[in-house]
Amino acid sequence: MSSPAEQLEAEYWLTREQLHELLCKSGDLPAAASKILMYVATAVPVGERVDESASAIGGKVGMSTSATSRAVNALLADAWLEPAGRVVGVQTYRLGAAVYVTLGISKTGAPVDQADRPLATVRHLPVPTPTS
Repeated sequence: MSSPAEQLEAEYWLTREQLHELLCKSGDLPAAASKILMYVATAVPVGERVDESASAIGGKVGMSTSATSRAVNALLADAWLEPAGRVVGVQTYRLGAAVYVTLGISKTGAPVDQADRPLATVRHLPVPTPTS
């Protein structure tokens, strides 16, 4: 049986629902930036850094170096990503503050105080078109 301290240090991965919410709420990002964000969100546990260069990530998702650079800069500017230090001279990244605010979680994956979360989420249902 694990102690409470061990449970707090356990790896936390985003759930399917959280990834879906992140994808929907980051929808105004360019497609290239969205690809990079989703790669980082699914590559490592929450709060961890991806030990790959931006160009390596871009290559894995089929992007050119220039498109990858623009996408990463856009994500950094809006705090979707943050620098996570250098590994052998290569800049690495992790999820940024915008992701945690959007999902209402801390960097450990724990939910933030419910008083800070929105009271409701509005979703529009499709309206069927009448047929003649």
